[in-house]
Amino acid sequence: MTLLSASPAAVTRTSPTTSTPAVTVAAAVTTFNRLASLERCIDAIRAQDRPPDEIIVVNDCSKDGTRAWLDSQPDIVALHQPANCGASASFHTVLKAACERGHDFAWTMDDDVFAAPDALRILLETAEELAARGIRVGGLTAYQAEWDVGGATWVPWRLPSTIGRALRYRYVSPEISIRRGTGEPQEIDFYPFISTLFTRDALAAAGLPRSDFFYYGEDTDFTLRLADHGFKSYIVPRCVVQHEGGGFMSPDLLPIKANWRYYYMYRNQLALVRLHRARLGWPKALACDLRILMGAAKRLVREARRANFAACRLTLLGLSDGLTGRMGKRIEPGS
Repeated sequence: MTLLSASPAAVTRTSPTTSTPAVTVAAAVTTFNRLASLERCIDAIRAQDRPPDEIIVVNDCSKDGTRAWLDSQPDIVALHQPANCGASASFHTVLKAACERGHDFAWTMDDDVFAAPDALRILLETAEELAARGIRVGGLTAYQAEWDVGGATWVPWRLPSTIGRALRYRYVSPEISIRRGTGEPQEIDFYPFISTLFTRDALAAAGLPRSDFFYYGEDTDFTLRLADHGFKSYIVPRCVVQHEGGGFMSPDLLPIKANWRYYYMYRNQLALVRLHRARLGWPKALACDLRILMGAAKRLVREARRANFAACRLTLLGLSDGLTGRMGKRIEPGS
């Protein structure tokens, strides 16, 4: 894995009205085999009315010309993984680089996120307002434009408050109603790395995202760890981004070529409950485990009906490894 040196020169900005250095922000992007989407993502970052001080991109061994394009961009710090290490390793790497390069904030996103021109400014203003109220800010995440259905949107980013909710929703409980573009920031328990602003203090306290999730759930684990260290996180409705992969629920059945995702989805769901059992409490944690197993059983039946027995095998393997704690990259994407 190509990483920057441990003590590079920090990036500094100077306020036009004072000699005190202003805060600096790194846009921290991960990408894999989506060059056209990445170019659009970077264009949106460059168009911010408060631009980031640096753009750092981790390329997870793309084979579509991404490396050559990144290396041709003078305003991008490009880090190239030597092999496909997964989303969790890429987020670990890009946040580590942002910290090593001395930034106060890391603005994290996938390559299929397209931010409105005022997105970063709104997140920074919100961070300043919350800090002025004495709140230890962990992460601030954006509203995804795809959620807008013309009314309030229920965001499933709360831990379940009752055993009944745990049995219905697993560790995801839709208990927050928000509207696009308006309203105060609302505190949430966890969230994806979709246009999310993290503070350097929070990263220093909680550490970096775990690399051994490979795909799915590393963001939930990380944000719950922030909460364990006393940091609060919020969704900011005024900050709106487009996310091509936006949405709350996975489709009932994935394409055959995406069977591999079943393994990581079920393994990592069980891992999340195991890792954060103390925060849930054992009754709700047990209910979450049962709900995951019930969902997997339904999936097995539906996949068996369409004779997709490879998906059944990967689902069962994911459940087994999730219950026994086997992490890391164990299934190759495309399997």
